[in-house]
Amino acid sequence: METRSQLKPAPLAHRVLAAILDSTFVFLGFFYIAWTFGDIRPNGERVLSGMPGLLLMLGMLAYWVLLEWLLGSTMGKWACDLQVTTLRGGNISFMQSLKRNLLRAIDFFPFYLTGFVAASLTPNRQRLGDLWANTIVVRKKDIQQETAQSVS
Repeated sequence: METRSQLKPAPLAHRVLAAILDSTFVFLGFFYIAWTFGDIRPNGERVLSGMPGLLLMLGMLAYWVLLEWLLGSTMGKWACDLQVTTLRGGNISFMQSLKRNLLRAIDFFPFYLTGFVAASLTPNRQRLGDLWANTIVVRKKDIQQETAQSVS
């Protein structure tokens, strides 16, 4: 599939910064919930297991899936002025968001190296999740310029 002629993928440096910010937000949320609701083991470790642990894992997935589906960006992408779109520049569907984020576990291993290499080697700077979901990460100002030009 082709992208719009003027739709440019976001620079990798911006995506890396957004990933660092998002990982920080998720880690802080994970740490807070585990510290607040976790059980203390005899060695002093805090653990979160059972239903609370499952809910935490689903919440972590929901952070990416729901924000990208409903708003087009996570907090990290928003801070970096990035948006996830279809290859034609439209809003992504719930299934596209779910697909790109299910593969986040593979893209993340180790430390987003797989995703970074994939994005470095593809013309539209897509990680594996983007390739499966047919999505692209772009700068919001590029989408706004494209929209303004198509209206004119």
